[in-house]
Amino acid sequence: MLKATTIFYSVQGEATNTGIPSIFVRLFGCNLECSFCDDLLHTDKYTSYTYEEVLKEIEQYPGKDVIITGGEPSIYDLNKFIAFLQSHGYTVSIESNGYKFENIEKANWITYSPKDWNNIHKTGFNELKCIVNTETNIQPLLELKIEQPIFIQAENHVHTPNMTNITHCIELVKQYPQFRLSVQTHKFLGVD
Repeated sequence: MLKATTIFYSVQGEATNTGIPSIFVRLFGCNLECSFCDDLLHTDKYTSYTYEEVLKEIEQYPGKDVIITGGEPSIYDLNKFIAFLQSHGYTVSIESNGYKFENIEKANWITYSPKDWNNIHKTGFNELKCIVNTETNIQPLLELKIEQPIFIQAENHVHTPNMTNITHCIELVKQYPQFRLSVQTHKFLGVD
C-alpha cells in the first residue's frame, strides 16, 4: 500500500525536465521538517492505495511521465512500485532529499535536493537541486565536485514566486556558470 496525499496531472516546473507533462504522485510523510517546505500536504491526510489503484488513477491522464514526490519518497522502499509503473509503460522520476537512495534506485530519473550541504552524496542521482535564498551560504556548492548538473532554485512562497530570491539566484548563476537556474515555472503559471 502507498500513502498518497494527492495524485494530479500538471507540467514539471523544475530543473532539467521543465515543461514535460507529468502525473504527480505526492506521498505522505518526510524525515525532515524544513521551515521553507512549500508543500505541507505531506503532513496532513492521506489515502492508502494499492499499486493497481494508483495505476487506475494515473491511466485517466494522457501523459506517460510519473513524478513521485512528497514529503520524502525514499522513506518508503518504492523499487517494486517503480518497476510496476515501468512495466505499464511509464517513465518514473523521483524528487528526494536523499534519505535512502537504495529505496528509489529503480527510478528512471532522480532529482536530489539535499538539505545538509555539508554532507552531499556524490552518486545515486541524475541532478542536484539546491534551494537558495538571499542569506544562503553557497560555499559548500562552490567546492562540490560532481558530474551531475547543479541547479540553483529560489526559495519561493508556497504558491507564488519570491522575486527577491529569484533575482539573487539569477545573479549567482551568472557569477558561477557551473550552476543552472531552476525557477519553479509552475508558480509563475499558477498551476500545481
